[in-house]
Amino acid sequence: MKKHLIAVVLVLSMLAAFAGTAAAAPSAVGGVNLVEVQFVWGKGPVFTFSVSGDVSKSDLKGSLHVEGGGDYVLHCVKVDAETVKCTGPQKVANVNAVVTWGGSTFWTYVPGPRTNFCYDVYDWNYPGPYTTWVNFGSNCQEEPAVYGDVILWYNPGWNATFPYIFEPVSSPCFDEDVTGDAYYYPSCPGT
Repeated sequence: MKKHLIAVVLVLSMLAAFAGTAAAAPSAVGGVNLVEVQFVWGKGPVFTFSVSGDVSKSDLKGSLHVEGGGDYVLHCVKVDAETVKCTGPQKVANVNAVVTWGGSTFWTYVPGPRTNFCYDVYDWNYPGPYTTWVNFGSNCQEEPAVYGDVILWYNPGWNATFPYIFEPVSSPCFDEDVTGDAYYYPSCPGT
């Protein structure tokens, strides 16, 4: 009787194991490749995956384990039929990590934000009479400026937004020009 009980328990446990495996069927996501990891200002690290196969809403879950400690949830979106992007928290930067998504696990380096390039912004003195260039602040950007670049910048002194052009020297509007890479208001008073 004892042998029969052990055999029944063994058969039931094997059936339970098979049933449990069947209940946890793999997702329909086929091949998954980690294509790129970027740090995006205001978002954090963004992991781009190429996929083949169907990606359902339930597949849009991922996880991130950071070397040295820290487990995080990835927020994922399907960009198109072949691309999924997952975003992690902004505090995860400049570390090695393990990324899991779509049934696949990847070791990768998570870069940090790029260095900002900051440049002075000059405009005419306010209020007039307009006699000199005044540094009203700075504009910071992720890429270095190139001569001729134009930005729209809110000038707190004038309480308005104007275009400014990146140049090596200010326009010769006043007795003293400003020399140095900066953004300048593009014209002189009265022009």
